[in-house]
Amino acid sequence: MKTNLRAFAIGILFATGVMGVAYSVVSAGATSLNEESIKAYAEENELYLLTKTEYNELLPAIEPAEDLKEEPKEEVTEETKDEDGKKEEVEEKEKEESNEPFEIVIPDGMATYEITALLAREGIIEDDKEFDEYLEDRNIATKVRSGTFTMKKGMSYKEAAEVLIR
Repeated sequence: MKTNLRAFAIGILFATGVMGVAYSVVSAGATSLNEESIKAYAEENELYLLTKTEYNELLPAIEPAEDLKEEPKEEVTEETKDEDGKKEEVEEKEKEESNEPFEIVIPDGMATYEITALLAREGIIEDDKEFDEYLEDRNIATKVRSGTFTMKKGMSYKEAAEVLIR
């Protein structure tokens, strides 16, 4: 038994040595990346080489965000009052639509954190991490089922949990 184990260990050491020598021989023949090879590659593939300054000159000029914020403030007129009225109408319509139930599909194999993220994206719940903690604290995270559920936007955590575990 000892002789077999020793023979196996010597074989492993010998194979490691052979592979190390082979690796060093192969890697010695590899060329390193230099400026000449980069230029040759660019010419072969019809590419252009630019210095950092040339690249920066070609970029479009970006205006600071502060300048952009100041411009709309100067244009305050009666139009904003009309826009405010339109915004209020749109918000009222959204509130009416948000109370309408809609169906949400939860596929098989979806993790609880993925489900809560989906619900948050759809606007059913406010915070996905908080809802995930809510489910964990009540030991109902494992009871969430897959399928098609009818839900409303802005549901409470309790209401959403009851729908998901039925």
